[in-house]
Amino acid sequence: MSNPIWQALEGRARRRPADPVVTYIDADGQRSELSAKTLANNAAKAANALRDEAFVEPGSRLAFHVPWHWQRSVWTLAAWLTGATVVPGGSPDQCDLVIAGPGEVSGLLGGQFGPAGAGEVWVVSVHPFGLPNPSLPEGCLDAATIARIQPDAFAPEPFSVDAFSVDDDAIAALALVGGASFGQQDLLQRASAIGGSHLLKAGERFAVVGAPVDVLDAWLLGSLVPIACDASIVMAAQGLDGAEISRRESARLIE
Repeated sequence: MSNPIWQALEGRARRRPADPVVTYIDADGQRSELSAKTLANNAAKAANALRDEAFVEPGSRLAFHVPWHWQRSVWTLAAWLTGATVVPGGSPDQCDLVIAGPGEVSGLLGGQFGPAGAGEVWVVSVHPFGLPNPSLPEGCLDAATIARIQPDAFAPEPFSVDAFSVDDDAIAALALVGGASFGQQDLLQRASAIGGSHLLKAGERFAVVGAPVDVLDAWLLGSLVPIACDASIVMAAQGLDGAEISRRESARLIE
């Protein structure tokens, strides 16, 4: 059986493929919108790149240093499609691969998070349309260039769904630095609970300005909450006017 997050993403893309799931507005007001189908296709491309180019497999640990951006949504989902463990803020020397934004990678290479491990450093693009990075630090790879040539369909490994359950034997989908870890089933339940705490309704658009302080909120609101709750998120860059974003996007502001 396929992993639960892949099933949830594919189910959303089948039900209403053209409906927006993730919209991102950057500090300059430029807008990027991913429909359910586009999100699934982008996540599939990224997942194929992770599995076939970086040899990521279930249980691989990926250090994520990706900013509040639609690329965080895509690459987090991609990691989960492969069965990997997302480690927000993870140290390179404790992970198999580093996925970072162009603004975050300099701190990583400067030793801020410990010595570089054996894994590669992939840099995602923060261009509104995901175009390749114009320049990269030496030794880093451009994630956009690798992903864009991949197929836009993904076939997960045939692992039992029990491997992604909430018990102690589950493959961790998210591991907090120095804290708890969660399986895929657990994350989907928590995403539903987060949506419930905000009284999200099916089909509703909600807006979040800047990454939430709570780590689970910061990683689930832009990825699994819209899928689990059949909703749509507007991710806005820090410093933008939330009321204006809410009005312009017809989205309820969540603070």
